[in-house]
Amino acid sequence: MKNLFIAFVFALMLINPSISIAAESPVDVQEVFVGSETMDGDALKYPKGKAEIRLQRVELSEGGIVPLHSHPIPLLGNVEQGTIVVKRQGMEDLTYTAGDTFIVGPKTPKHTMGNAKTDNAIVWFAAIGAKDVPILIPAEG
Repeated sequence: MKNLFIAFVFALMLINPSISIAAESPVDVQEVFVGSETMDGDALKYPKGKAEIRLQRVELSEGGIVPLHSHPIPLLGNVEQGTIVVKRQGMEDLTYTAGDTFIVGPKTPKHTMGNAKTDNAIVWFAAIGAKDVPILIPAEG
């Protein structure tokens, strides 16, 4: 009977991966975000080369702005604290607050990212790209 229960729970996890193994389990896995497109609706593509995973923590103090730039690889961003504004050239600004997750990519127009409030903003970025391919390319001029 116990094996049947375990098989049933495992089958449910395959259908819905956010289900915990058991209520009293010390491990609770929750799927927070899944995406296959950037914030602009572009499908994700990875560059060729030796794969490399990166994780960055960006803290923006009051008035802090990452200057105009682009990304040659997709980045997954998650706002831990505060509010940020992404200003894309020729497009509407996007505002993200604590708990929001988003994806930027190679086709995302050049943009800035700035702290929209007086408290520090913290954003985590994860990237799966190719070795020696930068995460951010500053805009010229």
